[in-house]
Amino acid sequence: MKKHQWIASLLSLVFTGLGMFYIGTPGMILGALLLMALQGISVYVFFMTMGFLGGLVLPVALVVHCVGIIIPLIYLSHKKPKNPHKAQKRERQLSSSWKIALRTLIGLAIFIVAIYKGYTDGMSPFSKSGAEKKIVREAAETYLENKYNEPFQISNVRYIWAISSYSIEAHPERNPDLEFRLESNNNNPPKISNDTYLNELWSVQLKENVAPLVDDLYSKNAFIYTYVNAKDSDIVEKDYNNLSAENGTKVSSQHVSLIVFKDLTSDNLYAEQECVMELIQRLPERIAEGETSIEIAYYPSDLNTPRNVKKINKDFSSFDDDRNWEKQTYTLRIEDISKITSVNEIEFRERVSE
Repeated sequence: MKKHQWIASLLSLVFTGLGMFYIGTPGMILGALLLMALQGISVYVFFMTMGFLGGLVLPVALVVHCVGIIIPLIYLSHKKPKNPHKAQKRERQLSSSWKIALRTLIGLAIFIVAIYKGYTDGMSPFSKSGAEKKIVREAAETYLENKYNEPFQISNVRYIWAISSYSIEAHPERNPDLEFRLESNNNNPPKISNDTYLNELWSVQLKENVAPLVDDLYSKNAFIYTYVNAKDSDIVEKDYNNLSAENGTKVSSQHVSLIVFKDLTSDNLYAEQECVMELIQRLPERIAEGETSIEIAYYPSDLNTPRNVKKINKDFSSFDDDRNWEKQTYTLRIEDISKITSVNEIEFRERVSE
């Protein structure tokens, strides 16, 4: 009997009420079902309230779990009943190995179902099923292919419960590296909107236009990031070089960001101002019409290493992950290059070491 006592207690320690299924009397099974149901309800309430009632739910769940451990201990620690019928019944309950195994497996299955059901029902307002996401995925593919007349792949569909909408990631089949985003509402059928395909496509084309100019001015010591904002979401012009105010495809704004490895000092600062001025003067012939901003971050030339170059080429913004921003010497930001008319209007901001 001691052996059964420890096995039942161990099972209940791992899974609420499972030791009571191990014992297998009708009363024990009914009690175990109640305890498992309470645990399922606790899980449901916890996730339905996003954990806000955790301070109330978790103690209740712990008490329920402890009750499931204590009951088998008490039941099996009692001495053998004096009533021969009851004593024989207890021994029969624990004498058949296959019956013990069967009811224990049934109890385990019921426990898993209770917890899973509590979790899925509790999370249902905050998540969507695979079938629901498939509908959104297909709608997004149809929307993109009809709008841009080329095939696309949807790489990810994520439901955002807080705003009851979907965030979608996609790329054209011909260029898997060109990742962009779009959105969908929670209606049926879903309405797709706010795709950034052209923003990303034009940004790549802008970088290709600007790269030769930057290489001419900075040789291999500067690296570029560009971004273009579309003025009208209905524009379907895929060639950045065809954008203009005349045909109604003027961009809303565009940005050119540079990381420059150059040892700036008070002796060569004016020369760098002249270099930036030349960049500003020559940019208009390579960019579409629209407000254009420039941001330049300067770093010591000894940071221009293969490792850093690889990091920048992979993800421009990741260069600061290793706290490289602390090594910046100067920065420059111009919100609208069209307003700069002389070298004296170009002002560098020196970074003071802490």
